[in-house]
Amino acid sequence: MDPEKVNYHYTDDLPTAPLPAGTRVLVTGANGYVGRRLVPELLYRGYKVRCMLRNKGLAPVLEHPNLEFVYADARHPEELNRALERMEVAYYLMHSLRLDKQEFSGAEKEVARNFVDAADTCGLKRIIYLGGLGEASDHISSHLSSRIEVGAILSSAKCTVVRLRAAVILGTGSASYEMIKSLVLHHRWIPFLSEFNSKCQPIAIRDVIKYLVGMLELPGLKTGKYPIGGPDVLTYRELVKRFAKIMNRKIGFINVFWFPLPVSTLCRIFAWWMHMISPVPVNIVALLVESLHTDVVCPDNRVRDLLRFEPLDFDTAVYWALEKEKNRKVFSHWSDVPPENMSDLMPICEYESAEFVIDVHSLVIPADPEKVFDIVCRIGGHHGWLHGNILWEIRGWIDRFLGGVGLHRGRRDEQELRLGDSVDFWRVENLVRPQELLLRAELMSPGFSWLQFSLLHLPSGNTRLTLKAHFIPYRFWGHLYWGFMKRFHTYIFKGMLDHFYREAVKPDEKYSPQSPKNPDQTSV
Repeated sequence: MDPEKVNYHYTDDLPTAPLPAGTRVLVTGANGYVGRRLVPELLYRGYKVRCMLRNKGLAPVLEHPNLEFVYADARHPEELNRALERMEVAYYLMHSLRLDKQEFSGAEKEVARNFVDAADTCGLKRIIYLGGLGEASDHISSHLSSRIEVGAILSSAKCTVVRLRAAVILGTGSASYEMIKSLVLHHRWIPFLSEFNSKCQPIAIRDVIKYLVGMLELPGLKTGKYPIGGPDVLTYRELVKRFAKIMNRKIGFINVFWFPLPVSTLCRIFAWWMHMISPVPVNIVALLVESLHTDVVCPDNRVRDLLRFEPLDFDTAVYWALEKEKNRKVFSHWSDVPPENMSDLMPICEYESAEFVIDVHSLVIPADPEKVFDIVCRIGGHHGWLHGNILWEIRGWIDRFLGGVGLHRGRRDEQELRLGDSVDFWRVENLVRPQELLLRAELMSPGFSWLQFSLLHLPSGNTRLTLKAHFIPYRFWGHLYWGFMKRFHTYIFKGMLDHFYREAVKPDEKYSPQSPKNPDQTSV
């Protein structure tokens, strides 16, 4: 994809001038939410960008003469050295939020130490790190504490280290934004703890990108901390109320301070409840919820003297985010990166075929492949799974209860798919128009699953649509699971094919997607 197609032009009015054309910049965490917004801006301003991805399962979505990709795991120093070779500046956007709470802090510090060693070895000139606010708070969460420790480790590098520190990032597809929106959309009354009513200073994603690029281009910077935030300082209760008002939703709060459990336990219960009603996974929710009793406000505004532009206020940031969703301009999403336990899975073509259990269903449809392919690519998300939706919902809730992504994750775009997109608890592993759509499951199950739609253009002008469910079972439980699910699969998959047939043969009517199931979400 051309980077200009996904460029929001956040930095067009940035008061700094680009560095000499061809300046070499490494972006770690390039497939993450912030990384995907940052890379097009860097390319537009003339930089040579190297995107560091953890493994080849993370599909690059952009193509450009000044763009290259390197696959490196930051836990392996030799791979980091290769990624940083000949680079002048590096953006440190890696984090381990998807790991369990007990693991992520140690993993983050190990990666940071490896990065410092590689930066010193390769002669890096500047590191720009995006961390979190909250250092001045009396009750700092383990999540924010870890981010601060990472910043301190990075600051030991020989080069200049710029530590940008932000609170809640507002923008289409950010984890914080999606959590708040889920609260507002799905609840009239929200349980609340007085400990959660700390202050925060949210910032729009466009301003985060401006600061990231501006700190690259500012000359003479010294190693130090640079807090960034928008003009509004709000309590979390005020933040949710303002968001609800913008979406024309009425909400109230129920204080549960009287519940006879420790605050830490209530936070965990709250996190699981949020996990069940929002698309964000429980480990990320738990870390974000833990941060709710920490004040995250900029201790100073000196960064505004260095980069003179006016950040967006809260209401404008939310309005613009909702408008982008309406206009289908969501080009990066928190779900672009797979869950931690799914990120190292090999593509289907690298598994031995003898290990597979396959369920095949096929149907000839009197329509050309382009039309059929468009219909197939609109499955999932608000449009549902076309047949046996109650069964899909049950499976999604089971997965959610087990800590998986469930069906709440939805889709980045309700009409178009691209390689690497999430589709509920699936991810697009291969997309060849109009021949194949291959989805890899990221749900909790005793095996590895894929769902493949293959289209063959017949001499008669019709299309043979073949649906294949591929499964690699774990030894005992996998076979038991597949045997139990097979009858449901046959019912669901045949019904899906029949739906595709009915939509494709509608006379004199261009196919249009079904209306979203949740009427509230049509307004965003």
